[in-house]
Amino acid sequence: MHREEMVEPLYEREPDSVPGPFYVIKGACVLCNLPGQIAPQNISWSLQTFRRACENCPDHCRIARQPRGRDELDQVIEAACASCIEAIRYCGVDPEILARFRHRGYEHLCDAVVRDEA
Repeated sequence: MHREEMVEPLYEREPDSVPGPFYVIKGACVLCNLPGQIAPQNISWSLQTFRRACENCPDHCRIARQPRGRDELDQVIEAACASCIEAIRYCGVDPEILARFRHRGYEHLCDAVVRDEA
């Protein structure tokens, strides 16, 4: 995908995610693994180890790679909409992507839309 314009994210993003319009809200992940199963090329577990009970256990999911191409974009949007806690957000302004979230009834996951409604 091309480099696109973004609005300021509404939430703090996980610091080990790659830069770009899709992000995971810091501290929101509950380790369900559903987003990573839906978009395995783009969403992975944290590289850091924070949990006290386990030396090498992940603490959260993260955006490991912004979507490249239509298939990956489809998967990341599906992962964002399927997330039980809606921790994956989109802060880009691409009208086609915003329309896809809106069509699914998940425009509230788009920071640009939420800002416009405020």
